[in-house]
Order: sequence, then structure tokens, then C-alpha cells
Amino acid sequence: MLIDKEKPLSVPEILNFDDFCNLLMPFGALNSPSELHGLLCGKLCGGASLSTAQWLTAAWDLLDITGQPNAEIEQPVMTMYTVTQEQLSSGDYDLQPFLPDDDSDMEQRTQALSQWCHGFLTGFGSAGIDPNAEFSSDQAGSLRDLAAIVQVTIDDDIDRDEDEQEGDFLELVEYVRIVAMNFYEDNLQDAEDKKAKKPSTDSKSSKTVH
Repeated sequence: MLIDKEKPLSVPEILNFDDFCNLLMPFGALNSPSELHGLLCGKLCGGASLSTAQWLTAAWDLLDITGQPNAEIEQPVMTMYTVTQEQLSSGDYDLQPFLPDDDSDMEQRTQALSQWCHGFLTGFGSAGIDPNAEFSSDQAGSLRDLAAIVQVTIDDDIDRDEDEQEGDFLELVEYVRIVAMNFYEDNLQDAEDKKAKKPSTDSKSSKTVH
């Protein structure tokens, strides 16, 4: 979940997963809030600079809702934007994929994680990354891993107890969130490096005329 009770009061809290789903239902949303959050994370971790208007446009496009969005649905979508930016930029590695609560059944949680990864890859691919940019072997491997997680399902034919399933699922969630934050930090560092290499316009050398 994205709710962090240790955050300052100035940082809003996102709705819980079920409430978010219930809010989207009357609007006929075609995709889940997990995929929506993945899309946002993918864009931000890919280096995109999103205005609130750009985010809302991307959100409505993904959700493909019917009718005109109103304040009731716009507010939690904007809160997701605010909370996620705060978590990514804090430097504390406290991003949490937006997934169903722990008491939800494992099939629903696994499907939501798959949807989150699909959204992340979609957002990352549309973040405006230089098409000629080369990824490190670790980055390329991470993207392949996320694509593989998109295909993850629960195999009912394999006899495994709930504790094993829970442990494996939590490992996947932890891996996914670390991958996302690593991409964010890498892009942040790349941006800082480019800024440092850019000649300063404030320190132009002047010639003395004799």
C-alpha cells in the first residue's frame, strides 16, 4: 500500500486499494489502480517530468473511463501522483507498489503485481527516453525481469503452502520496488551529470580591449 503513517501531515494519503477500485467502478475503468500506479512510476522512473495536467491526461487514457471525470475521481488520482513523487524523491527508498491489502487472496495480489509491472513498462517506454540510449546490463536485465513478472500466475497444480506463496510474493514485490527506485536514482544521477557538464552561461570569460 502507499499509505505511510510516518509521513508528515502535509503529505496526503492515498485511498486503500479496495476503495480506489470501488471509486473507479461507476466510471467503467478498464484497467486497475495497480496498473495506473505502475504507469506513473514508469514515467517518473524513466525521467519524465509530468505536470498535473499531463498526469491526468495519461491517467484517463489508461483507465479509459466513460463520461467526464469529476472531482471525486480526480482527487485520489492526483493524490497518487503527489504521494508517489514524494516517495521517489525522498531518497529513503520507501516507494511501495499500489497493490491489494495483505488479506486479499493471493491470486488477486499476484494479478495486481502483474498489472503494476505492465503499467511500469508502458510508462517507462513512454517517458521520452533517448531511443539511442544504451542500458547497462543490470538495467536491461531488470526490464526483462519485469516483463517476465507480467506473465506470472498462480499454478494450482503445484502443491505449496500459503507461507511459501506469501514469501515468494513478498520477494517479488521487494524486487520490483527496488528496481523501480534504482531506475529513478539512475535517471536522477544522469540528469545531474548532464547538468554539471553543461557550460555555464553565468561565467562567460570577457576579453580586455586595449
